[in-house]
Amino acid sequence: MISPIRRATEEEVKQIAESSDLTPASTVWVWDSDKAVIRTAVEVDPVHFAEGSGKQRKALFFWGLMNMLRASGVPEIYFNIDAEGTEDYQAVLEKLGAQKTTAKPQFRYKINL
Repeated sequence: MISPIRRATEEEVKQIAESSDLTPASTVWVWDSDKAVIRTAVEVDPVHFAEGSGKQRKALFFWGLMNMLRASGVPEIYFNIDAEGTEDYQAVLEKLGAQKTTAKPQFRYKINL
């Protein structure tokens, strides 16, 4: 018989907390020893800047979006940027308080359910 998928215990959540980006809206599910984090997230992705948009304009646009979302009650946002060739943009985002949630570049997938 296949064991059921169930919600994680507090102890199981603590086991993966340091290596997982857990938020108040996250739920951890367990199947035997396998764990998955289900998170409802607001994403600002993609952002398209016009050619010639400088660092200051990028920072102000993103700052404005952050404030509109914060005022709407959104606790955090997620976004993706290219790992290479965006060092200036990364510096802008990090100055605004952004933190990388992965240690190395990843592929991002989507499945329509």
